[in-house]
Amino acid sequence: MNVTLDQARTLDAFARAGTLQAAAKRLHKGHPAVLYALKQLEQQTGLSLFDRSGYRTRLTPEGDAVLRHCRALLEVERELAATCAVLQSGWEPVLRVVFDAIVPLSPFLEVVRRVRAERAPTRVMLSVDSLGGVETRFEAEQAQVMVTVLPPQPGPSLSVRALPKLKARLVAHRTHPLAKLERVTRDQLAEHVLLTVRGSDPRLQLATADLDTQSTVHLSDFHAKKSAIVGGLGFGWLPDWLIEKELSRGELRPLKLAQGAVHVFEPRVVTRGTLGKAGSALLDQLTLGR
Repeated sequence: MNVTLDQARTLDAFARAGTLQAAAKRLHKGHPAVLYALKQLEQQTGLSLFDRSGYRTRLTPEGDAVLRHCRALLEVERELAATCAVLQSGWEPVLRVVFDAIVPLSPFLEVVRRVRAERAPTRVMLSVDSLGGVETRFEAEQAQVMVTVLPPQPGPSLSVRALPKLKARLVAHRTHPLAKLERVTRDQLAEHVLLTVRGSDPRLQLATADLDTQSTVHLSDFHAKKSAIVGGLGFGWLPDWLIEKELSRGELRPLKLAQGAVHVFEPRVVTRGTLGKAGSALLDQLTLGR
């Protein structure tokens, strides 16, 4: 079967206009050209698409079914045309981004603002995960951009670029027993609740990586984790950008751990293929601190 777009377009015009003459006028074609296209469509499908027994030609049930598929073909054609127009403009039709929850959200939101301000046709899709879940989602969603704090696995058509380092601290609320100690040992940490977003990963080499605590609570994101720590539930790692105010007014206090209560994350941005204007703008935002 070789149904053409012209045949699909002609059937759609007939269904909308109601008559062959009106369809011809709608398509800016002569009546014989419309009649020929519809006869060819019947031959291609091997079906009787029209009921010609009455005063006015109408679609048969088979014709209605074929019309639905023809309109689906025309919709694909429209989508293809729109995609080509977007690509010619330099903007991506869709920009899929996956990033680690410990990374500030502001660069990603800034790109969304720019896309909207310029009325760009790009649809920005942001996904947030943590640690190993970032890379898993990057592959599952076939995203173009990934920001991860773990060493990324090399792959074909992938480019890796270092981003400004992120500092995080092991903190507790000022009323928490650990915050009142001059020096904190790992044994003392183990007596309290460790709050995490996704647990840990040996590649991070955190001072609490293999800590055997009485209780570990896994939370959905860093804002929930911060709320739990501010509420005195336990202790945990929080990025400096998220707790600047709480640290400055003494509400949260870094723990004085012998092994070190400051960790420096080294995020990397991984890109897949060639980025358009939206992806390039995101890279500019992410690397501003360098």
